[in-house]
Amino acid sequence: MVSAVKKSNVWIRRLGCLLLCLLLLGAGLCALAEGAMVVDDAGLFSPSEISSLEAIIQDIQKTYQMDAVVLTTRDTPHTSDDRVLVDYADRYYEDHGYGLGKDRAGILLMIDMNNRYFYLSTAGVMIDYLSDSRIENILDKAFEAMEDGGSYGSAAIAALERVRRYLRDGIAEGSFRYDAETGERLTGLYNRLTITEALVALVAGALVAVILVRSIVGGYSLAGTTYHYDRASLASRKLDKDEEHFLRQTVNRVRTPPPSSGGGGGGSHGGGGSAVHTSSGGMSHGGGGRHF
Repeated sequence: MVSAVKKSNVWIRRLGCLLLCLLLLGAGLCALAEGAMVVDDAGLFSPSEISSLEAIIQDIQKTYQMDAVVLTTRDTPHTSDDRVLVDYADRYYEDHGYGLGKDRAGILLMIDMNNRYFYLSTAGVMIDYLSDSRIENILDKAFEAMEDGGSYGSAAIAALERVRRYLRDGIAEGSFRYDAETGERLTGLYNRLTITEALVALVAGALVAVILVRSIVGGYSLAGTTYHYDRASLASRKLDKDEEHFLRQTVNRVRTPPPSSGGGGGGSHGGGGSAVHTSSGGMSHGGGGRHF
């Protein structure tokens, strides 16, 4: 009887250890999935294409401190409202912990096979790097790769290569954010000071400072050593009257029209505008997409 109880306890402990191992393995797999760079749920990519995509993403993360993920899916709801698909991509990015830095900067490239929709979602400072017109160019490159007989993998690679190029180019001069619904401008124009401009300004400022100092020193330098300045009689002045006369005022009013409204990444604002919307999770995103 005692022997049977001991054997039973041994099997209970073994079963407990097995269940614990399975739980730890499941947690590890979930953590791995949370941080996956390429999530090919639709089975569109070859192993070599996945390797190429991961290499580009790792370079973007290391060089520019931006996150990136490529998602293929057949799980989106079938809909004619692209806003549903946009929110699906935005929430996937948010809910799976993507994004680097305090603003969770990065992109999510989604290929939705259920609705045949190719979408690029941006977050954080990546919104400023990828303006509407740049996103349109990224989509052009992806669709050119598919039209030339390439696979979905080659389209995704072409898109990420163009994203990396724009990161290398930096935020475009004159870029700004605007509300995708109202068209209201949310930020001022971005003006980038180049290294050459900074050096010219520094040298010019130094020259002006040297000239002013030499002029002041020269003006107060007096020949000889016998000159005496009578401070008691010459160092004070009495102000008898202080009068100010306001002559005229000219006010020029120039009406600045607000930017026209546009969709999420439609390119209606040329090279500078980035349309911004808020996901159902409350996070700001830019982006753009098209059907194929």
